[in-house]
Amino acid sequence: MRIAIASHIVLDKIKSTDGTITESIGGPPCYCGITSRRFGFDVSLVTKVGNDLPKKFYNMLQNNKIILSDRVVVDAPTTKFQIISQGDSRQLYLSDKCKPLTVKDIQDMKVDCWLVSPVIDELPQDVLAAIKQNRDKKNFVMLDPQGYLRLVDYKGYVTLKDKLELDLSGTDAIKVDSQEMAALTGGLLGVSGMRTLQSHGIEFVIYTEHRIVHLLHKKMHYWLSVNDIDTVDSTGVGDILCASFSCAYLKEKDPIWAICFGAGAVKAALETREVGVAKIPSMTKIEQTASYFYNAIGFQRLS
Repeated sequence: MRIAIASHIVLDKIKSTDGTITESIGGPPCYCGITSRRFGFDVSLVTKVGNDLPKKFYNMLQNNKIILSDRVVVDAPTTKFQIISQGDSRQLYLSDKCKPLTVKDIQDMKVDCWLVSPVIDELPQDVLAAIKQNRDKKNFVMLDPQGYLRLVDYKGYVTLKDKLELDLSGTDAIKVDSQEMAALTGGLLGVSGMRTLQSHGIEFVIYTEHRIVHLLHKKMHYWLSVNDIDTVDSTGVGDILCASFSCAYLKEKDPIWAICFGAGAVKAALETREVGVAKIPSMTKIEQTASYFYNAIGFQRLS
């Protein structure tokens, strides 16, 4: 199976909670891409980078069987963030932004799944619409709207919109945190917010609330608690969750196993206590943790 990831590769300068500074390649193409490779998927990237992307990061992706074609290299700097980790939260500062993706970039793609996860303004809504319209009937579209919410102030600091208008029709799955859910639903949270998102025709609504991962599928609400883990960096765990859920669902067609794999991958990643893409766990660790969660999942039928 082949998965396509539409998003910018970024260069992250991460300041961990212990004060250590790490420079890492990042963004959904890396976190989702390498995680998808763990599941045995082929990966196509719809992204853009500049000539300033260090060769060692090209090689790192190539070692994970993710190839950056020449057409993704453009005459603009690679998107760069400075990230200050503050436990579960982060302060982001944008220092460079690459060129946006276009409808032409996604045409003629033959894939089984799309992961659409902008980081900052690089995926216009017409490109999202084209992904949904041009897909085959069997395609699966997972949306993480994080980048649609982000604003950059005159100093480069990233803030979040309070309200977001986004056409969610044609999306199979969505992953949101509390701020994203509130912005998309007019302030609703919890089950009410998930049901409002579901009303757009979304089959799987994933909601992350502190260390609890929720799934709404049809009239069933499932949840899993990821115990507090003393981690130094949580960058990319949302991407790891999206990719793990999507890959597991496409392979097994079982939403309960899929959310267990998603939460299991997050727990396994945080437990590595690594920074950046080094935290992406092995398939063995993901499977072990998913099996644990399968026996610990909470659920309720909604009326």
